Amino acid sequence: MGLPRWNFSDKTERVIRIVTLTIVGFILAYEKFYGSSTTQYAAMYLCVFALVATILTNAVQQHYFTYVMEYAQAFRIVAILMTAAFFIIWLLTTYERLTLPAPPSHLIFNL
Repeated sequence: MGLPRWNFSDKTERVIRIVTLTIVGFILAYEKFYGSSTTQYAAMYLCVFALVATILTNAVQQHYFTYVMEYAQAFRIVAILMTAAFFIIWLLTTYERLTLPAPPSHLIFNL
């Protein structure tokens, strides 16, 4: 029976890769200049899993993982789910960081 396979064309996979990695690049650039430590960790994990999810295309799986295609496909599905999860975490933490008021300056301790 096996795991579900996405039989996208090479052009479709290339477009998905370009869009995904462009979004991740914009998020990392935003975090570099405007982020805080709470949102940067989610962005870094998002980048790691997005790279794995986009690199494991059908062509790569068929060329390098011929005998273990089921395991490579499972790894790709998990990477996609983790990418989505960290994107949601990044959105929530960024939303909270931008909408919550800053603490009063007399409560910030300079050690």
